[in-house]
Amino acid sequence: MNPGARTIVPCLLILSLASAGCPDGTTEVPTPMFDAERAWKGLLHQVAIGPRPAGTPENEQCRAWIESELSGMGLAPQRESFRDATPAGELDMANVWAEIPGTDPAAGWIFVGSHFDTKRMPFRFVGANDGASSTAALIEIARVFAKGPKRAIGYRFVFFDGEEAVRQEWVGEDNTYGSRHHVKLLQKNGRIDSLRAFVLLDLVGDKDLKLTSDTLSDRRLREIFAKAARDIGLGRHVGGKAMEVRDDHVPFLMARVRSVNLIDFEYGPNNSYWHTDKDVVEHCSKESLDAIGRIALRGLADLEASLATR
Repeated sequence: MNPGARTIVPCLLILSLASAGCPDGTTEVPTPMFDAERAWKGLLHQVAIGPRPAGTPENEQCRAWIESELSGMGLAPQRESFRDATPAGELDMANVWAEIPGTDPAAGWIFVGSHFDTKRMPFRFVGANDGASSTAALIEIARVFAKGPKRAIGYRFVFFDGEEAVRQEWVGEDNTYGSRHHVKLLQKNGRIDSLRAFVLLDLVGDKDLKLTSDTLSDRRLREIFAKAARDIGLGRHVGGKAMEVRDDHVPFLMARVRSVNLIDFEYGPNNSYWHTDKDVVEHCSKESLDAIGRIALRGLADLEASLATR
């Protein structure tokens, strides 16, 4: 991800373990809660692998772990392999995604994403927050959906490779390799037309979590997730600095898909931990993962409800 100005062309999820009564008198199957402990272990697992830049054995190890986690919750992970030219030469990359079809084909789809690669650095960069936190959170969000009741709208959980630029700065197309490839395939096979919204998670493990008000994101989607946070008593984690953040949601925005980036782009004093050797476990927290998991789930539920009324 990178900050900076850029013009962009333009059944409800239950969050309680308690059973709820349905209008027909039956008892609805409860949806599991977000498991922050398990998400934290997922963050630790990725950090233990070490740096995970695109095209490396460690990147493949992380990808295989994601696939194993998705398979273990009963989903069918799909590997989306591709090769792309980078300033470091051509690299083999691969996204991973799994989906849960909705009960109403006309309702369309919501995609939720994260990147799992880490940036190439001349030092040991383990990306505890930048890569590991959002990936761990997304896996647990997917688990909630996989174990929960059926819903009308379909969901795809997608883990992008190659979000990070190979060079130090974002220049041209040296970034978002995986998300750009994914969107191109969606456009080619016609799936883009059924995509109702894209929700991106990135840099969500900061101990002092406060989501940036990303001005590139769809304003209505930003409002839905900010309100969701306030409604569940987590308002302190939203309403951060307003700024433009370029990230894996940009290719979706360019394809005219309503998109939002849930990101805290103020990592450490004056953002001093971002893309440095200070992006480590000690500067992340299980409590922040719990907060983003709960905010995302409530926001997705509210987003579903808003789409159902349109």
